[in-house]
Amino acid sequence: MKKILFKIDGRKIPIFVGHNVCGKASISKYIDYKDIVIITNTKIAKLHLKKLEKSLKSFNVKTLIFPDGEKYKNISSLNKIHDFLIKSKFNRNLTVIALGGGVIGDLAGFASDTFLRGVNLIHIPTTLLAQVDSSIGGKTGVNHKYGKNLIGSFKHPVAIFIDISYLKTLPQKEYISGLSEVVKYGAIGDRAFLRWLNTNSKLILERDPDSLVKLIIMSVKAKVSVVQKDEKESNIRAHLNFGHTLGHAIESSLNYKGISHGEAVSIGMLFASAISVEKSDLKIDEFNLIENTLANFSLPVRIPSSIPGAKILQNMTYDKKNKKGKINFVLLTSIGSCCLNDHIDDRYILGLLKTFQS
Repeated sequence: MKKILFKIDGRKIPIFVGHNVCGKASISKYIDYKDIVIITNTKIAKLHLKKLEKSLKSFNVKTLIFPDGEKYKNISSLNKIHDFLIKSKFNRNLTVIALGGGVIGDLAGFASDTFLRGVNLIHIPTTLLAQVDSSIGGKTGVNHKYGKNLIGSFKHPVAIFIDISYLKTLPQKEYISGLSEVVKYGAIGDRAFLRWLNTNSKLILERDPDSLVKLIIMSVKAKVSVVQKDEKESNIRAHLNFGHTLGHAIESSLNYKGISHGEAVSIGMLFASAISVEKSDLKIDEFNLIENTLANFSLPVRIPSSIPGAKILQNMTYDKKNKKGKINFVLLTSIGSCCLNDHIDDRYILGLLKTFQS
């Protein structure tokens, strides 16, 4: 088991990575009072809820279970959590445990921050994407009809437990989707890591335990390093949104159906890389390395032809990084080095969107 300390706001948040980490690290050490609410979804509840409940049998544990899917990451679901917590007469001594992927983590995190102006939160991420990205950094929130994650807050947990064994039950499509965010860390900050991912893609796709531990630890350290320098995304934390400008626009254009977050971000990364070649000095061999790595993981790099380019462009205008009404892309000057660019002409974007449609 590896312990990584995430230092933020004078706090030291432990992030445990390994097998059976809840047992080895003793999750009970991070729960100060008796009341616990586990928030999860139907799929995860069937697979992992009983084991977690058993480990917490000395506490007063209640569970709230949502259907699985991005479409449930909305204000209605948030209200259901608030209703449940209020009707159960919980007070500020409550601990909320998010057991699930990014949707559950964002929902539970936002609810824990807004119920009684804040109660303790613990993340137990069960998907690769949540383990390497969404459970770390404090971002919480829900989607709006005009875009993804437009309503939310910053709420850090008291601890994060990343258990590799949860990935054994993860469907291959969802596992591959999570690899998109892993590739992102290599592209924006670590050329050697990106090359390692490319070289070891077969072992990683087979979920080789040693490879998994390495890629998760490398990704967690990358995320922690950036957030510690820029918690509220005033400068370099925006680099973590590489590929997300187009990715989020694709997701919202499809009403969060038919494509996963990681798949959309994969398309967005190659799109931003193509812009980077023409507008930001990214070398073609570096572009090829990114494209080849995504291809080795069977991640998509083309926009579904069913989405009108004008609709995607419109949805890009709601991106959180935008300033003064201009679309703000995270681009690469080289692998490992990023910049923000809000001077990309709409006609250029529309033309490139057309070339990227499958």
